[in-house]
Amino acid sequence: METLRRVLGVAALGSRWIIRQPAWLLQDLFLVAAFAILLWAWGGGYAARSVVIAWMIAGAWGLGVNMVGQIVGESRMTGLYGLYVASPLRPAEYLAGIMLSSLLPLPVSVAALTLLACMLHAAGLVPAALAGGLMLLPSSVGLGLAIAMRVKKPTNIAAVTNPVTLVLTMLPPVFYPLRALPAALRPLALLVPTSAAAELARSLAGYLPAYSPQVPALVLAAWDVALVAAASRLIRWGHE
Repeated sequence: METLRRVLGVAALGSRWIIRQPAWLLQDLFLVAAFAILLWAWGGGYAARSVVIAWMIAGAWGLGVNMVGQIVGESRMTGLYGLYVASPLRPAEYLAGIMLSSLLPLPVSVAALTLLACMLHAAGLVPAALAGGLMLLPSSVGLGLAIAMRVKKPTNIAAVTNPVTLVLTMLPPVFYPLRALPAALRPLALLVPTSAAAELARSLAGYLPAYSPQVPALVLAAWDVALVAAASRLIRWGHE
């Protein structure tokens, strides 16, 4: 129970921005609508359905890399991170609390994407998209935490996390299917965690898949283990 209280405490402190700055959540809703309209105008309802999967993956990646990175950076600037270190909190509990805090905004995105999917008569895409997003989240949180711990000046963290978030959601096959690439490039593209998560969701939903679900799931599991382990090693605790 003591461990659970510590984890929940970190999660509560790390998610205060939801109450203080709820406009960030509204921004996500407007972006979902904008991308859906754009793809609808370009390719009709079938193209617009890709937003359901793509935005879930992009949202999970952005929450971990960008939001967690900046939350940790802010805690370093305000001295909150020093209080964590000085408390009985253990590094593993801190990591678990940060991961839990990244889950809290997800219900808003899931609700918006479920509404969109129902409007497009594609409600079955939502569980598959959620599975891909949740499996991507440990990788994104691990990378965001690693960046936040590695960058010396906390004020420069956003300058790293923003491009990493944008590049790895807009260039790889997230908003477009992996099978749109030439066959020779597909294995290389699948190694990118965001495209592996999108391909996992598409294969689970039967929506333009290029691989069976086991292949992208293995890629994501490898990224999850590697990036969470990297973040754990980079957490500075005590007199380190």
